[in-house]
Amino acid sequence: MAMFVGQIQTNPYAGVGMSAARATVPLASKQTPTAKYDRVEIGTRSQVTAHSDIYTPGPSQMRMLETPACTKVAPDSSLIREILPPSEEPSYTEEDALINQYMKQFRADIYLYGDGSENASSEPLKLILKDDISKEDLEKFRGELAEHGLGDEIDWRGVKSDFVQIGINFGNVERFEQKADYLASRYAVLKDRIQTQFTGDKQEAELQKLEQIYTEAKEEMANTYAESIGGFFEDLGQSGAAEDMRNSVLALVDQKANAYTDYIEKNRDYVSITDPDKQWLKQDDGYMAAQLRQSAAASQAEPHEQPVNEQAPYDGNDLAFAGIYAKTLSQQLENPKWSVYDSDAALGQHLAAQYSALKTSAGNAGISEKLSNMLHSSFDPFMDRLMDSLDALIDSNRGWVAEKPWMSGTIRTSYIDRRSVYRSFQNAISKV
Repeated sequence: MAMFVGQIQTNPYAGVGMSAARATVPLASKQTPTAKYDRVEIGTRSQVTAHSDIYTPGPSQMRMLETPACTKVAPDSSLIREILPPSEEPSYTEEDALINQYMKQFRADIYLYGDGSENASSEPLKLILKDDISKEDLEKFRGELAEHGLGDEIDWRGVKSDFVQIGINFGNVERFEQKADYLASRYAVLKDRIQTQFTGDKQEAELQKLEQIYTEAKEEMANTYAESIGGFFEDLGQSGAAEDMRNSVLALVDQKANAYTDYIEKNRDYVSITDPDKQWLKQDDGYMAAQLRQSAAASQAEPHEQPVNEQAPYDGNDLAFAGIYAKTLSQQLENPKWSVYDSDAALGQHLAAQYSALKTSAGNAGISEKLSNMLHSSFDPFMDRLMDSLDALIDSNRGWVAEKPWMSGTIRTSYIDRRSVYRSFQNAISKV
């Protein structure tokens, strides 16, 4: 019987965008990626302000002559390479496992104090990067693993280290479900190993360690999601959103952990390692968990919906959608990209198109009625916050004009006419 325990794939809601230029595009359409190049600004303060996207002078107004304001420099690949925690890595192959085990030889405990740090080890601290490992040393280490394995003891230190960055924030919310699957699958693999390998008091002690580490990581994921995503919606007037989301994350991770555990019981051959020189991989719980996720994802056809209850009302689909949507709105509030050159009424039309895109996207995504209602209820407060952000930028323009009166008329200093915005918004909505 097929059972859904999560999939390893790109989040389907990644790149949710709602710019005015693409108001007719569904909410889940991807944004154009930002060009990757180093930029050096060369120019005056007034030149930079002209690019602020807050005001564009009319054809009858004075325009500033501009010179090229930036120089493009080829990026350094070693500087732009993204470093992801284990829970966000797209894969964990045999070669990854080999390098990971090799790097563990150089681990050191460091205690940090208010005025510095102290190495707890009496041995000199040696730092090594993956690129510094020679092919010869790596192959020699591979032979040692083939001969001696990793040992029977579980590397709890490594497990804790891999869970350090398990939290959810606006920087990684696109990988929320991937991180939940990572945590749940590691738990299931470790639980199976303990129950298979140990007995008696040893088994009980190891299971207690696992439960403690798993619970702490799960709560870290739930608390950070509730603080970032839930907190954002709370700020938009959605009382109780943070607690509902926290409880839903906890329930989702437990559901996935139980499903992975059941899958192992019913599919003991989810990974086949027959090569005698590769038996050490069975002792690498990170590798086994990656194989478990791949096997489980490939074996099922339709996802299993989490039952909705009063304490944990959102399933994984809801939480993924809410996270991406909150991030999109948050970015708009922090860095509004709206030009008010046409009219404030045009802003109302833009927001109406964005609201319509939300309804379309939410319907296509199949989110719950509860989440859909909450997102719709948060849109009016979002509109107010967006206009607050625009007014704040106009405040800075006012200050600048006060210092340089001769610039009056070239940049906007009048606040957003909110009545005009809302009137235009309602008119546009009524025609949909």
